Amino acid sequence: MKKIIPILIVGMLVLSGLGAVALSSEKMNTGEIIDSVTFSNPSISNAKGNYLQISVDEAKSWLLDEGKPELPIYVKTFILPKTARNIQIELTPLEINSMEISGEIVPTQFYRIGYDIPDENDFIKDELTYASTELYPDTWYSHDIGRGLKDREPVAFIKIICHVVRYAPAENRIEFLQGMDIRITYDYEDIGTTNSDNDLIIITPARFESAYQKLADHKNDAGVSTTIKTVEDILDECEGHDAPEQIKYFIKDMHETEGTMYFLLGAGLKSMINADDKDDHSQGTKDWLVPVRYTNIPRDDGHGVISDLYYSDIYEEGDNFSSWDSNGDGKYAEWGVDELDLYPDVFVSRLPCRNIFQVKRVVKKIINYESTSPDNKPWFRTMIANAGRTFSIFEGQPDGEYVCDTMFEYMDDLIDEEVRVYASNIDSGGLVPTPEDIPKAYREGAGYVTFMGHGFPIGWNTHWPTGSNWTGGIKLYSFWKLFNRDELPVVVVGGCHNALFNVSLLKSINQNLPTHWYWTHGAAAPVCMNWGLILVPWGGAIATAGCTGYGIGGSHPIVLSSELEANFFYEIGQGNATTPAEAHHDAITKYIIENDIMMTEAFCITEWELFADPSMIFGGYE
Repeated sequence: MKKIIPILIVGMLVLSGLGAVALSSEKMNTGEIIDSVTFSNPSISNAKGNYLQISVDEAKSWLLDEGKPELPIYVKTFILPKTARNIQIELTPLEINSMEISGEIVPTQFYRIGYDIPDENDFIKDELTYASTELYPDTWYSHDIGRGLKDREPVAFIKIICHVVRYAPAENRIEFLQGMDIRITYDYEDIGTTNSDNDLIIITPARFESAYQKLADHKNDAGVSTTIKTVEDILDECEGHDAPEQIKYFIKDMHETEGTMYFLLGAGLKSMINADDKDDHSQGTKDWLVPVRYTNIPRDDGHGVISDLYYSDIYEEGDNFSSWDSNGDGKYAEWGVDELDLYPDVFVSRLPCRNIFQVKRVVKKIINYESTSPDNKPWFRTMIANAGRTFSIFEGQPDGEYVCDTMFEYMDDLIDEEVRVYASNIDSGGLVPTPEDIPKAYREGAGYVTFMGHGFPIGWNTHWPTGSNWTGGIKLYSFWKLFNRDELPVVVVGGCHNALFNVSLLKSINQNLPTHWYWTHGAAAPVCMNWGLILVPWGGAIATAGCTGYGIGGSHPIVLSSELEANFFYEIGQGNATTPAEAHHDAITKYIIENDIMMTEAFCITEWELFADPSMIFGGYE
């Protein structure tokens, strides 16, 4: 995704950008963006393990490459018309200074949010980088060009990543920028706004068509033009390398010809008992009712995660099809090999139903939820947060609770009651994240619920503020306690594998399979936690978001996976998101435009899954 810009210290770079777009030269206009930024001097503080931490006030993001120095970066994203071409980017450094430092800069650490509390002094360090006299990173600037949506309109994103501090480890020396000038020029054709609609297409196997027809009728009555397209018809009519690509081409065609924005993938595996979920390294079709794409982005033993973002990222630079297999070798989303745009272009979510009974149950829930307005749901303005110490104490507070408090701030204008089920309440007698208190809070009803901590496919847990003991959390087999009836929340789960919807009973308990590991530690998993919440007959959830692979954390509580999760509530409370798919889509876009997307960031983005009717209105129709 990242393109490195070579730039001389005393010079200026001119870069030609977006590729061939078939536009008439007679209709072309010229656009120009001029910007300038100044940077404060770096601040140096003590970090863990006798390392130093470098920060710059204006640089709000971080260069995160595991084992290598953690350095501040400045990210600025500019929005251009989608027809932009002949892009010229001029980046001019204003002043570069040097400073000697008294020790080593802290190496970047990633923590798997399914593991125990890490040893804060056990650092992974890239010895080659730390022994080098060369400046790290090797350039002052890089850039991305992507294609996505802003306020529902297709645009081109031009992201400038400025490495404001560079580090020569063996010399204990840093160099830092005092500012930079930016000038961007481009040609574009003014084609006005698009005609994209709020229409919904439900993609489902023929066996579920009649059950989903009730949802389609409900949507049509509410003014959302909704049709059903069977997987069988798509695979018969559309071309593609494999079944997931055929479905993706269908989504692209419907968006371009009909203006459709919402797509519901209305099924999952064929069986809860036993399923071969992966046909090859990049897809699952044979045992799936609606096929899935697997990525090939390494993350320990967590590579090959399911990613429905594949279906929503339909364009890349120049309005070209975003295949996720740019070298054509049949191995999709292979990091370092394939070009990945990652910006979603349409709103896609999944309801991974495995039988007709699940379809009927979920459809009934959605119709009931949307049929009454938020004014008739007094519980809707309540938000519940479950958290404790995920990894550490941050600014005097368990880090998971810090993330949840930030989410409450984002949702402040929409929420009347904040319910904190926090591990730190153990001293005050309040609700704590135990198997007893979590259902107690849940039964009172809420519009939104979040869990921030550790996870595995059938459960969630966290730690007390001190020590390494678990609080107990909640597991799939205790969901029968969630008697919240029709008071159904939208739930965001922070943890590992909570949305791993390829589990089945026999595969999850067979830990001898050499190429399949379902992270259930031998526990039987008919479904994953996030899908199980939606299936609860007498309550549960109306929509959920979570990870199909490892949730990843870092030195700050709101980074990587937790940043995406916090963004979800930001887009609801501070943005314009009115549906789950909009919140999910906009959270990903916000993350991409504010960060340098390297391998771990791409892993977190592609694994973040939404189970929901994508067009469902939060709180129901007025």
